[in-house]
Amino acid sequence: MKKIIASLAAVLLAVSLAAPVNACVDANGNPVKGVDGSEANSTEGCIRPEIEMEDHFRVEEEMIDFGRVTELDRSYTKTITIINYTGDDVIVDVEAEKEGDSAMADWVAFVGGATHFTVNDGATRSLGVRAYVPSDATSGSQYTKIKITDANGYEVEVLAKLDIASDGFKYNSEVTGSWVNPINLGEKNVAGAKVKNTGNAGFAATYEIKKKNFFGGMDWDVLSTDEKEVKPGSEVEFKDESQLGYGVFNIEQRVTFVNADGRIIESKISRIVINMPIWLLAVIGGVIVLIIVLVIVIKKCKKNRKKDDDEDEKPAEKNETDDEGDDEIAEIAEKLEENGEKITVHIRD
Repeated sequence: MKKIIASLAAVLLAVSLAAPVNACVDANGNPVKGVDGSEANSTEGCIRPEIEMEDHFRVEEEMIDFGRVTELDRSYTKTITIINYTGDDVIVDVEAEKEGDSAMADWVAFVGGATHFTVNDGATRSLGVRAYVPSDATSGSQYTKIKITDANGYEVEVLAKLDIASDGFKYNSEVTGSWVNPINLGEKNVAGAKVKNTGNAGFAATYEIKKKNFFGGMDWDVLSTDEKEVKPGSEVEFKDESQLGYGVFNIEQRVTFVNADGRIIESKISRIVINMPIWLLAVIGGVIVLIIVLVIVIKKCKKNRKKDDDEDEKPAEKNETDDEGDDEIAEIAEKLEENGEKITVHIRD
């Protein structure tokens, strides 16, 4: 009898282990699908018995507030949270609806282009809302409604708002540095610029640098471009270390920024740049030193030669003077002889 009971117990245990158990249940203990839509055999990822089932999806936020905006021509992002405990997957459509005279609906986009998507049963979905405030936006409050609608027409509205600084936007910036090295020991170009924002409105600064060969180059080649957001009170730096190779190049660097009138201004510098290997610089330095030494030696030789010539000319001048004196004496003697007088002149060297 004990053997029969043990055998029946073993059979029942085997059957219970072999039979699939759906652990995903609703609040009443009835089996439901997991978050992936399949029949789940574990409690992981499914609705727990303690979670109350809902008739529709719901949204945690009633309003998203982007706050006080002090920078134009930039984007701001907030998040809406969608929760689905309906027992079925929910497909929703999202759109921004114009609110009164506000232009904010035209500024709103959804991160990743998410305007039509599925929220799985038992899942939570985050929806990123990005508001881009254009450079011509006026001060004051802006509103829009974010409408989330399912396939059955059930709709939830979330109010989105932002306030543009009432004290107005003041643009003011300057290029605090701009450089292009004229001589580089290597093949890299070394250049860059700095832009500082001293106003209360942000803007995007752009950077471009290009080159062409100095000897016979006709076309400009762009080495690099960059764009950086310059927030109020901040300074950004652009750098270029492009591989130019060895040679002589024309380099042109341009930086755009926003002046106090809100106008885009361009700052440009042009330079002739020489890229050379370090050994060539050593050779050039040696040639220069040699030339300097030769100039010094030549000048010294000329000076010594002139000194020798001056010393040779001094005795010649003395002899010439003596000859002139002898001629005068001889002329006097001749005149005396003509007058019948005879004199004897002794001329000593």
